[in-house]
Amino acid sequence: MTIGSGHFVVLSAVLFALGLGGTLARRDGLGVIMSLEVMFTAIAVALVGFTRAGSNPAQPRAGLTLALVVAAVAAAQGTIGIGALLLTHRRFGRYTFDDGPHDGHGA
Repeated sequence: MTIGSGHFVVLSAVLFALGLGGTLARRDGLGVIMSLEVMFTAIAVALVGFTRAGSNPAQPRAGLTLALVVAAVAAAQGTIGIGALLLTHRRFGRYTFDDGPHDGHGA
Protein backbone atom coordinates (compact mmCIF):
# COMPACT_ATOMS: atom_id res chain seq x y z
CA MET A 1 0.00 0.00 0.00
CA THR A 2 1.38 3.36 -0.97
CA ILE A 3 0.69 6.45 1.06
CA GLY A 4 -0.72 9.19 -1.13
CA SER A 5 -1.62 12.79 -0.55
CA GLY A 6 -5.17 11.80 0.38
CA HIS A 7 -3.87 10.00 3.46
CA PHE A 8 -2.08 13.14 4.58
CA VAL A 9 -5.19 15.24 4.02
CA VAL A 10 -7.38 12.85 6.02
CA LEU A 11 -4.86 12.70 8.87
CA SER A 12 -4.54 16.47 8.82
CA ALA A 13 -8.33 16.94 8.87
CA VAL A 14 -8.73 14.53 11.78
CA LEU A 15 -5.97 16.23 13.76
CA PHE A 16 -7.40 19.66 13.04
CA ALA A 17 -10.91 18.57 14.06
CA LEU A 18 -9.58 17.08 17.31
CA GLY A 19 -7.66 20.27 18.04
CA LEU A 20 -10.65 22.47 17.26
CA GLY A 21 -12.92 20.35 19.41
CA GLY A 22 -10.44 20.47 22.26
CA THR A 23 -10.07 24.22 21.93
CA LEU A 24 -13.81 24.80 22.05
CA ALA A 25 -14.54 22.24 24.78
CA ARG A 26 -11.76 22.94 27.26
CA ARG A 27 -11.89 25.67 29.87
CA ASP A 28 -8.46 25.36 31.36
CA GLY A 29 -5.70 27.32 29.70
CA LEU A 30 -3.22 24.48 29.33
CA GLY A 31 -5.78 22.31 27.54
CA VAL A 32 -6.55 25.12 25.11
CA ILE A 33 -2.85 25.64 24.37
CA MET A 34 -2.32 21.91 23.82
CA SER A 35 -5.32 21.81 21.45
CA LEU A 36 -3.94 24.76 19.49
CA GLU A 37 -0.63 22.91 19.17
CA VAL A 38 -2.49 19.92 17.71
CA MET A 39 -4.08 22.27 15.17
CA PHE A 40 -0.65 23.63 14.20
CA THR A 41 0.59 20.05 13.82
CA ALA A 42 -2.32 19.32 11.48
CA ILE A 43 -1.27 22.25 9.29
CA ALA A 44 2.32 20.98 9.19
CA VAL A 45 1.16 17.47 8.25
CA ALA A 46 -0.91 18.90 5.38
CA LEU A 47 2.04 20.95 4.13
CA VAL A 48 4.33 17.92 4.17
CA GLY A 49 1.71 15.86 2.33
CA PHE A 50 1.22 18.48 -0.35
CA THR A 51 4.97 18.79 -0.78
CA ARG A 52 5.30 15.07 -1.23
CA ALA A 53 2.48 14.96 -3.79
CA GLY A 54 3.31 17.98 -5.92
CA SER A 55 7.01 18.68 -5.77
CA ASN A 56 8.46 20.26 -8.87
CA PRO A 57 12.06 20.89 -9.89
CA ALA A 58 11.82 24.67 -9.40
CA GLN A 59 10.80 24.50 -5.71
CA PRO A 60 11.32 20.94 -4.50
CA ARG A 61 11.05 21.59 -0.77
CA ALA A 62 8.87 24.67 -0.40
CA GLY A 63 6.22 22.82 1.61
CA LEU A 64 8.82 21.39 3.98
CA THR A 65 10.19 24.87 4.54
CA LEU A 66 6.68 26.12 5.31
CA ALA A 67 6.19 23.18 7.69
CA LEU A 68 9.33 24.23 9.57
CA VAL A 69 8.00 27.79 9.75
CA VAL A 70 4.70 26.46 11.13
CA ALA A 71 6.63 24.45 13.74
CA ALA A 72 8.59 27.53 14.76
CA VAL A 73 5.41 29.60 15.03
CA ALA A 74 3.76 26.84 17.08
CA ALA A 75 6.72 26.77 19.45
CA ALA A 76 6.60 30.54 19.85
CA GLN A 77 2.84 30.45 20.37
CA GLY A 78 3.20 27.77 23.03
CA THR A 79 5.86 29.77 24.83
CA ILE A 80 3.81 32.97 24.80
CA GLY A 81 0.68 31.07 25.81
CA ILE A 82 2.34 29.42 28.79
CA GLY A 83 3.78 32.78 29.83
CA ALA A 84 0.30 34.30 29.65
CA LEU A 85 -1.06 31.41 31.71
CA LEU A 86 1.55 31.93 34.39
CA LEU A 87 0.77 35.64 34.49
CA THR A 88 -2.96 34.90 34.72
CA HIS A 89 -2.38 32.43 37.51
CA ARG A 90 -0.20 34.88 39.38
CA ARG A 91 -2.76 37.65 39.00
CA PHE A 92 -6.07 35.79 39.44
CA GLY A 93 -5.02 32.51 41.05
CA ARG A 94 -6.46 30.19 38.38
CA TYR A 95 -5.89 28.85 34.88
CA THR A 96 -9.48 28.61 33.64
CA PHE A 97 -11.30 30.74 31.08
CA ASP A 98 -14.83 30.09 32.29
CA ASP A 99 -16.02 33.35 33.88
CA GLY A 100 -13.67 36.28 33.35
CA PRO A 101 -11.42 38.11 35.79
CA HIS A 102 -13.75 37.93 38.80
CA ASP A 103 -14.41 34.96 41.07
CA GLY A 104 -18.08 34.69 40.13
CA HIS A 105 -19.22 36.15 43.49
CA GLY A 106 -20.26 39.57 42.21
CA ALA A 107 -18.48 42.56 40.75
